[in-house]
Amino acid sequence: MHEQTDIEREWLIKLSRGDGSVFRELFDHYHPFVYSFALRMTESDPIAKDVVQDVFVKIWVNRESLHAIENLPAYLNRMTRNLVLNGMKRRAHEESLIRDLFPAGNERNSTEDATLAKELEALLHRAIDHLPGQQQKVYRLGRMKGLKHEDIAEQLQISRETVKKHMMAAVRSVKDYLQEHGGPIGLLAICLLKLYR
Repeated sequence: MHEQTDIEREWLIKLSRGDGSVFRELFDHYHPFVYSFALRMTESDPIAKDVVQDVFVKIWVNRESLHAIENLPAYLNRMTRNLVLNGMKRRAHEESLIRDLFPAGNERNSTEDATLAKELEALLHRAIDHLPGQQQKVYRLGRMKGLKHEDIAEQLQISRETVKKHMMAAVRSVKDYLQEHGGPIGLLAICLLKLYR
């Protein structure tokens, strides 16, 4: 059985007290673990990335109660498994989604999750809207539509190297915007952006 390490205990206590700076450390340390576990279960890179996002959004939403966790890897493992299984149920039984995901008593957390997801999306859209024209086009095609650099270059009639430069500049600008205007939610958004490099 995993023995809770001092650093894990410290992360959880600090985060439960509202110290958002440790969230990035926790995310950097554990998101490969969550991703690889989700990938093994789903055999799908996009779904595994969505699961990672859901796991860490829930960690953030429930941060005040994290100090009570005694085995962080087991907690993450269980949450990942539940989210994957719930996702499978959702695809198979759309009408029972609410009952499967949010049994009685969890309405508050489900509402917080949905609210946070909307805030993250709105913040990211504001960051993208602040990009210069060509950077914005490259970013939207690459990050939001999933096109490869070659396809973006062809669509915009520019070189692959130019696409790469625009993308690097856009990612840097988006992160700067999130850091400057997002507060704690910006920190969460920056961490989640790492999933979609």
